[in-house]
Amino acid sequence: MVILTRKQVGSSWKIETAALEQALTLLEAKGLAIAEVIHDDNTQVDSILHQHNIVSQKDLWHKCKNVMSKFKELLQEKWRSPNDSTVECAESIAQVAVFSIAQLKDYCRDNGLQQTGSKLQLIQRMSVHLKLPEAGANTEIQRQRPLKYPQLAAHDLTYKLKSWIYTCAKNAAVRGDTTPQLLTLDIHNAANHWAGDHFTCRILPGVRKCDTENWSAGQMCKYPKGDETHKAMADFLKKYITEIKMKCYVRARENFISETFHSVINKFATKRIHFDTSHTARLAYAAMDWNENIRREVRAVYHRASNDTAVRRRAKTNKALVDRTSVWKMALANRVFI
Repeated sequence: MVILTRKQVGSSWKIETAALEQALTLLEAKGLAIAEVIHDDNTQVDSILHQHNIVSQKDLWHKCKNVMSKFKELLQEKWRSPNDSTVECAESIAQVAVFSIAQLKDYCRDNGLQQTGSKLQLIQRMSVHLKLPEAGANTEIQRQRPLKYPQLAAHDLTYKLKSWIYTCAKNAAVRGDTTPQLLTLDIHNAANHWAGDHFTCRILPGVRKCDTENWSAGQMCKYPKGDETHKAMADFLKKYITEIKMKCYVRARENFISETFHSVINKFATKRIHFDTSHTARLAYAAMDWNENIRREVRAVYHRASNDTAVRRRAKTNKALVDRTSVWKMALANRVFI
């Protein structure tokens, strides 16, 4: 095991590069060889592996993590009308209600109205001043701006987009594609597929459910074809999934082992720990726990409920593995801490 600290090397990426070079030197001295390495999106590590004729595989876990964070920003984008900049342009009480309390108080101050009271009281004063039509008895005043693309949030497309990217990269690896054009087109096709347009799905290589079951136009669609949501989804994929960015991911791979490794490392060896003894023990614990997972068979696959948010960063799809022994964990703890 190669242990380097941030004080010795510098940034975390430099630690990864230095640890790889030191590990390769030690393995060559002992006459051992590495067949394949799955690593983070680190170009320098990739070049070092190619110099030693080692198969280099990009890890999709980090790539999808970045894409998902950008996609969540798109889901949280609020709707704004062209006249949202001024309160005077509001035509109903519902349009007044989406403004913040600070904006409402500024308008009341500029027009000589009373500024005290709750937001509902401010809305009532402004509706009288602007001579807006009164809301009916069953009219519900919306306190926040509605989402700009509610269809994207309603169908949980964040998880579906992640699975789509995984599947496209896996199919590209199986076909042995070395060019990013087909992989990029396959990922971009998600916008048309969720809009009910399956024409491109039938052209692209690979077995797809919409092709085998001969889905009709508009079947299983998440949003209408050609509307603003469809255009926003297509623009997002074209912006963040480009041929230049996908050039390194034509040989990317995502499997249960690599995702388990990152999850275990984040659990037992976080970057916040700087005690040498504890940090070394946690790294060893994570490495051995990951190695043990490689040899365990998957017994079942289960999904957690969409509303279960008790545990942070819990995976939606989990795999139940066969039972294992924990004797070595106690032996490691006794060796290090006692």
